[in-house]
Amino acid sequence: MIPPLLIARCREQGIMLLGAADHNSAGNAEAVVEAAAGSGVVVKPGLEVESRESVHVLCLFDEVAQALDLQRVVYEHLPALPSTAAARSFGQQSLVDGEGAFLRHEEHALFSSTGLSLAELVAQARARGALVLAAHADRRAHGLLGVLGFVPDDLPLDGLECGPGGLLPGRIASSDAHRLAEIGSRYTVFEAGGTGVEELRCSLAEGRFRTGLAL
Repeated sequence: MIPPLLIARCREQGIMLLGAADHNSAGNAEAVVEAAAGSGVVVKPGLEVESRESVHVLCLFDEVAQALDLQRVVYEHLPALPSTAAARSFGQQSLVDGEGAFLRHEEHALFSSTGLSLAELVAQARARGALVLAAHADRRAHGLLGVLGFVPDDLPLDGLECGPGGLLPGRIASSDAHRLAEIGSRYTVFEAGGTGVEELRCSLAEGRFRTGLAL
C-alpha cells in the first residue's frame, strides 16, 4: 500500500478521487498527496478516527495541514503507552515518503479508540473543514448503525458510507481498501462541479451522486 502503488492502482481502476486515511492518523496522507502530483488523481488527506463509543468516522480534507491539525487533537486523546515496544506489539506502524521509502515508526497507540465522544469528534473535524462520514456505517463492529442502532438527529454528518457489502440507497460506497487489489471494488460518482470538500458536501446533501460495484 505504498503511495506510488496506490496511485498506480487508482489510475488502472479509473478512480480519480481518493481518500487517504489511516486509523487515527494522517501520518501518511502527505506522502500520498505527493505521489499523486501530476497523475490526475485527486487525493483528499484525512483520518478514520475511532470515537470513545468505538464508532469509526471518516474525516477528509482539502489540505494536509487540516488533517494534521485534527491528528494533533486525536493524538492528545489516545492512551499513553509505557514503551516503544508496547506500541510495536500491535504491529509496525510505518511512516513513508512520497516514493514509499521508510521514514520512521509511528509510536502512538493507533489501534485504540480515542477519548473523544462521537459528538466531540465530529465537532472537532467540522471545525477544521472536514467532510465527515460515518465509516462503514452498516457494519456491526465500529459502524454507527451497528454500534448505536440509529443516526443521532443532532450529529452533523455529511453522509453515511457503506462498505464492503451491498449498495444501499442514500449512502456512498467505497472500497475501504486495506490491500491494493481492493481499490476500485466499490465506488461513488459525484455529480459535483469540482473535488473540493464544499462541492462534495453539496453533492451529498442534494443526492447528486451514484454508487457502483465492480464485478
